[in-house]
Amino acid sequence: MPSLRFELFELICDELRNRSERIITESILSPDQLEELRDAYGASTDQIAMEKALKDLVDHFKSKAARIPFGYNLSTGRFWRLNADYIKFVSNARSIRGLGLPAAKKFETQTWQRLSQRLTGTLHQVGAPRKRKKTRAGFVGYLKELGFGEDVMEPKDKDGGFDILWLPPLGAIPLRPVVSLQCKNSSFDREDASISVVQALRSIGRHTHLLQAGTYMLAVIFNDYIDESYEGKAKGWPFVPLGLSDLAALHRRLEATSLS
Repeated sequence: MPSLRFELFELICDELRNRSERIITESILSPDQLEELRDAYGASTDQIAMEKALKDLVDHFKSKAARIPFGYNLSTGRFWRLNADYIKFVSNARSIRGLGLPAAKKFETQTWQRLSQRLTGTLHQVGAPRKRKKTRAGFVGYLKELGFGEDVMEPKDKDGGFDILWLPPLGAIPLRPVVSLQCKNSSFDREDASISVVQALRSIGRHTHLLQAGTYMLAVIFNDYIDESYEGKAKGWPFVPLGLSDLAALHRRLEATSLS
């Protein structure tokens, strides 16, 4: 489950899902949650604890080159929407977290839609089940157009371990970077993610050029939040962990730094 500050974030998104603004106080959390929040922030009151949690959330989204999708004034308890689409996405994701098909496919599709607003290049949702390219030959033909070899699929493969493939706008196929983004409609699970990326890595190994050049990346997007608590723990993992806040609309398109 998401940590308490992200539970607070999701509860606020739920409140703002169908209304442009609401009066929201710390009573949105249970008494046990409020006690935990006070302890976490060393706060003397519930309001101070909530204020510190919201400041943390603002900083968290800034670290993702985004911004928190709502505004607030704690002195009045007024909260208002800044990004209705993203608030709805978060609320939807919360309601289906941990469910299998068809909810897991819905999470994959909505993740693809969010990524399409954040990335450049080409973005391909290819995970099974698919409405198009259902046959093995048709799907292999599609992957070959992205630079993969004829042998990319094992006989019993449904999607080669791929959910979403992103090709940044650098180079030309087949000499073009590929990012495999797998979707997990669940809270973070390192072992599950490590096992699932094995198939994707094998399929990328059957690209006509990439494995030799090293121009690929594996990422797993969880129905969860990845924050600074993962620093250090993620060393040596075969994938980059991502979460719902990585799908927020970009507030800063590019941060360019020159040491010249």
